[in-house]
Amino acid sequence: MILNLFTLNTFGTFDWLIILALLALLLVQIVAIWRNKSGSMSRIWLKTGLNLLLWLTVCLFFINPAIEKSIDSNKILLVSDNIPQQAIQAVKDSLNITEVFSQKAFNRQVIDNPQLISQLGKIYLFGEDATPELLSKLNQKSIYWIPYFQPDELQAIHWKGILNKGEIQQIDGKISSSKVQMLRLKYGNQIVDSLKLSKGFNGFQLRFTNFSIGKTALTLTLEEKPLQEVNFFSLKNQPKHFQFILSNPDFESKTLADWLGKNGNQVETITTVAKNTQSKFSINTTKKFVPDIIITDPSNAGNSLVKKAFAEGKSILFINIEDPDIAIKSINQHLGTKWKVRRTSTQENLVISQDLTAHPYQFEPVAFQKVVFEYPIAIQKHYGKVGISLLNESFPLILSGDSITYTKIWQSTFQALNPSSDNAIRIDAPVYPDVVENLKTVQNTENRVIVAKDTAFTTQSGINPLSAEAKYTFRKTGWNTFQDSLAVYVEENQNDIARAKSIKPYLKESIDSTGNTAQSISTSLPEWLWYVLIVLLLTALWLEPKL
Repeated sequence: MILNLFTLNTFGTFDWLIILALLALLLVQIVAIWRNKSGSMSRIWLKTGLNLLLWLTVCLFFINPAIEKSIDSNKILLVSDNIPQQAIQAVKDSLNITEVFSQKAFNRQVIDNPQLISQLGKIYLFGEDATPELLSKLNQKSIYWIPYFQPDELQAIHWKGILNKGEIQQIDGKISSSKVQMLRLKYGNQIVDSLKLSKGFNGFQLRFTNFSIGKTALTLTLEEKPLQEVNFFSLKNQPKHFQFILSNPDFESKTLADWLGKNGNQVETITTVAKNTQSKFSINTTKKFVPDIIITDPSNAGNSLVKKAFAEGKSILFINIEDPDIAIKSINQHLGTKWKVRRTSTQENLVISQDLTAHPYQFEPVAFQKVVFEYPIAIQKHYGKVGISLLNESFPLILSGDSITYTKIWQSTFQALNPSSDNAIRIDAPVYPDVVENLKTVQNTENRVIVAKDTAFTTQSGINPLSAEAKYTFRKTGWNTFQDSLAVYVEENQNDIARAKSIKPYLKESIDSTGNTAQSISTSLPEWLWYVLIVLLLTALWLEPKL
């Protein structure tokens, strides 16, 4: 950086008249001091010097002289206020940048030098505090963003803003931990899920089966410090049609059928009681019963009803598995699935809890397959969805009074097996005000979504004709009415994650980033410095007679 001569701003006639008036007042003041020769000569010269300095400072403040300096405008670094000098120096050294500005200093430079931005090359933003005004000024430039987050603060977080009861809610995030400590997700005082963070950077994932209906709020805490409130809207499940196709009556299937019926679903059970003889039992069914989900055992994998439902895209769940190796082979042969399992223990059963056991097998990962929460139940997607449960029996949970775990297992399973709802809407959370959000819809026939009293029009996906997407910017914080019966929570606190999200649309690294290698700019002293000098000189003039 090279300093050149002072330059003066351009003044009009009126401005020069004011400057001459100030000089005239200075002359009057000096003449008055020398006519009234009170005190020693050293006192008179001191008082004269202080007055000269005061009026000279006032004149310079009004003139506002500027210093011309040469900067390397090929790339500059704009830093947020909360970043320590050590971190700034590390970025400067790694990127070989010589010019560093705070955002306030840069805005002042732009005011003093209107052509500055047009002659800049690469602009690096260090931190998350870039204002919309600054980003708008740099809209046509090549911007590179370097995130900076304090230790023990969230760097990223994501969860589902709208989901069904029984669906798995998953919170993914990133954080740099200052020490080994616990991250907990709480519903009131109850811990829903937790994990231990190691010192340094951590990517984390917390999961739980959604248990609520309507507006729901949980709290993510680091030890006892609240980090983020997790707000989402939970939909009540619509009643489904379940059909049991069984080779023999058994207590596991009966308990599950009764539980489904008590939860408002329509259930039909077809059981083979003898050769060429079947019994049919129904719960809540109507005359036109068409099953959505088939529940059966591996011996019925080749049953015509099962194969027909699978070909129509219905969901199939296999329970009551006795020998996983034989059962998997039969299911793959009849339905064309690609299940693979391997034995993990020589023990007869794998104990999950006091009243719940499973076969000592594990699903091998294959394409289009997912495991239901932490239980040995997996789903594969083909024409329809095919699920397999390696649990031995779950009804002992009901007998022991642990209906919560029983509900958690089967709600999660059937939610994963459910076909997509005709009006399913998905939105990623957290949602921030004044940031464009994507609203995803499934099989939306109206080509629009309603947000409070506003309307957002959807665009059909080019990949999936049954899905569409709308872009919308929320302005109101808190809960917003959505599609009449739903709600979306818009965050009230503008944290670093929100500011980081607002920066991303302005990043345009592909723009030609060539700037002038050297450029002369004018720099004026900040106003506060002039005020400090004037106050100090006035204080000195007030103290001088008292000394």
